[in-house]
Amino acid sequence: MLSPPLPFLFQRRHGLERRVLTDSYVQRLVNRELTALGHGELTLTPHDFRRLFASEAVSSGLPPHIVAKILGHEHLSTTEHCMAVYPEDMLRHYRAFLARRRQLRPSEEYRDPTTEEWQEFHQHFAKRKVELGTCGRGYGTPCAHEHACLRCPLLQPDPAQKRRLDEIIVNLRERLAEAHERGWLGEVEGLQITIAAAKRKLAGMTRQISLGMPVIPPVRPPDSS
Repeated sequence: MLSPPLPFLFQRRHGLERRVLTDSYVQRLVNRELTALGHGELTLTPHDFRRLFASEAVSSGLPPHIVAKILGHEHLSTTEHCMAVYPEDMLRHYRAFLARRRQLRPSEEYRDPTTEEWQEFHQHFAKRKVELGTCGRGYGTPCAHEHACLRCPLLQPDPAQKRRLDEIIVNLRERLAEAHERGWLGEVEGLQITIAAAKRKLAGMTRQISLGMPVIPPVRPPDSS
């Protein structure tokens, strides 16, 4: 395997070139050392070192989700299979990590919220309900798109409002035709962008249409005749 000197950490010189260590080459080196130490009956692969790293990292207090990120795992369950620890140990290490993090955070963040803060919290989510669905912006953040919900990527469309969105698209097309007719070129570009965004929202609504719960027919008792 030919490659520039970086970014690979483990390389070897091959003639006038530097080559990345292959899996088979590393495995031969490791097993040769095991034989020299009198453990020739053992066989290790480079992948075993990932498992050793995962086990040692979690046992030392590194949170499992960070270990998963380092190993490049998409799901935490994959990382759990690599760790030679029991689920109870993993939970204990993770809780210890959270306890250490809480000690570093201001104590005010862990107090009980006041009545006014609870009211503000509920009001925020009440204001996220808009004509075509729900706004997905984070708590305590203002609208960054000047309430242009149809163009906003944070709008979470409600499939029940599909007919309403169809009516909006028809209206937008009529306005676009009028803008072309009257020469309102500044309106044309904006309407075209809005129509394209509305079509994307419509496609999202179509994908989210619920098919309902499956109906399971009642089980008939066996015929005794």
